[in-house]
Amino acid sequence: MDKYKLDLSLPYNQVEIRIIHKDIKNVHLKVFRDLKVILSVPIDIPDDWIVNFLEQRKGWIAKQLVKYKQSSGYNSLFNVKSGTSTQLLGQDRRIIKKESLENYVEEDEKNIILYLKNIDEEGLSQRLIGRWWREKANKIYGAEMDALYEKIFRKYNIAKPNLQIKKMKTLWGSCTPAKNKVTLNEYLLKADLRCIQYVILHELTHLLYPYHNKEFYAFLTIQMPDWKVRKEQLDREVVQGL
Repeated sequence: MDKYKLDLSLPYNQVEIRIIHKDIKNVHLKVFRDLKVILSVPIDIPDDWIVNFLEQRKGWIAKQLVKYKQSSGYNSLFNVKSGTSTQLLGQDRRIIKKESLENYVEEDEKNIILYLKNIDEEGLSQRLIGRWWREKANKIYGAEMDALYEKIFRKYNIAKPNLQIKKMKTLWGSCTPAKNKVTLNEYLLKADLRCIQYVILHELTHLLYPYHNKEFYAFLTIQMPDWKVRKEQLDREVVQGL
């Protein structure tokens, strides 16, 4: 079973939950701000156990969906409309469209302002904010990764890894030591900077310790003693996890 339709009370009569079987020990149920629900389970978990687990937690799922729907207009960069909002570095930002002779983006403490030659062209809005968002993510992620590399990893004679930014459905980041590459989710930019630093340190640590073993977490704790607090903040404020 890779999908399960769960019957909920109003306003969500039914929600489709994606089931992912992975080589993990624990079960992870997450509700994302784009209203997707994903359940990750160990490979050998039977379907009847999954159904029972989801039925027992449908009240929690419905609560998270309602909270996200009401809080920020889906908190998404898709189907950009003036007046909706998204998170940026842990803060809600209102998206505003204005007519202009040129296409460009500005921001202040409360708003992301799209200046558009054609304010009614939805595709233009999407492309403009998408390009601006990716450039901002590249600048911030790059600066934070450089700082952590210089402070911690250079002394281990590890080459500075290449940074890749892409859309990722279920991960905030990944590391490929064999290719000396760190990949970060472009939507991690929604998180507080402290959470971004945690994700980057986590992935850089894989250059020394490829697996999530005792040595990995011991090193992570030495370098960032409050990493668990930052991870919990990331799960609480950007992704609801159970």
